[in-house]
Amino acid sequence: MKTYGMTEFTGEGGPENKLLSRVLGFTLAEVLITLGIIGIVASMTIPQLIKNYQAKVLQTGLKKSYANISNAYLMTKASLGVSNVRAAFATYNGVEYPEAKRFIDEFYNNLKIMKTYEKSMYPMTNYTKTKTITSNIGKDAPTAVKVLPDGSSVGIHINMNHIRIYVDTNGPYSKPNRLGFDIFEFRVMDSTDQIKPLKESRRYTDEELENETNVHLAGFPCNKNSTQLLNGMGCAWYAVNDVSPEDNSKSYWKNLPW
Repeated sequence: MKTYGMTEFTGEGGPENKLLSRVLGFTLAEVLITLGIIGIVASMTIPQLIKNYQAKVLQTGLKKSYANISNAYLMTKASLGVSNVRAAFATYNGVEYPEAKRFIDEFYNNLKIMKTYEKSMYPMTNYTKTKTITSNIGKDAPTAVKVLPDGSSVGIHINMNHIRIYVDTNGPYSKPNRLGFDIFEFRVMDSTDQIKPLKESRRYTDEELENETNVHLAGFPCNKNSTQLLNGMGCAWYAVNDVSPEDNSKSYWKNLPW
């Protein structure tokens, strides 16, 4: 009996049958090399596949949150019987916004808030994950602490004749709790009286920021080079439209600063 590779046969039959029966095996070295190559390829591709999946989940969450607040806004507008929300509820009388609470309460009611996060603020990181926000600086940091049935959360604040709505697409109890990833700001701030995603208005250099009073938020930053504490506040527009703030020809969600 002859042995060829890892398969044995008796040698019976013609030459063609012998050729078909012969199965050549791999050596241990060849198997190890193949496994090594597979490992290298996997180490290069799997992390990116995971990031792509995570980005898709976050993108889907943002779409859902945007739809939720838009629907609640229209329902609130109808239930309160007003044609212009900003004029009715975001008008400053020199001391306060007297009608703000009525709008906010009805807005939350239409969202069917399940519970409130136990604190008024929860830690979050900025867009580039270079700084952690632990306090609500001048009402500028998002406070999306009203939790909805789907686990997402929302917050609303009225000042400067603007209605500011914050969303955390997977809520304060789930990560990443990061501006531009799962935390975004929307505003009702112009004559259209519509909810619109906040967009970066200007990019500052570190030298230019030295002359600004609101250093942490000036220009509503959303870029990979900003050193501002609230970098990411102006990312909502880019995220909704899937446009990279660095290059408008590229996708926002495929170019996140992980």
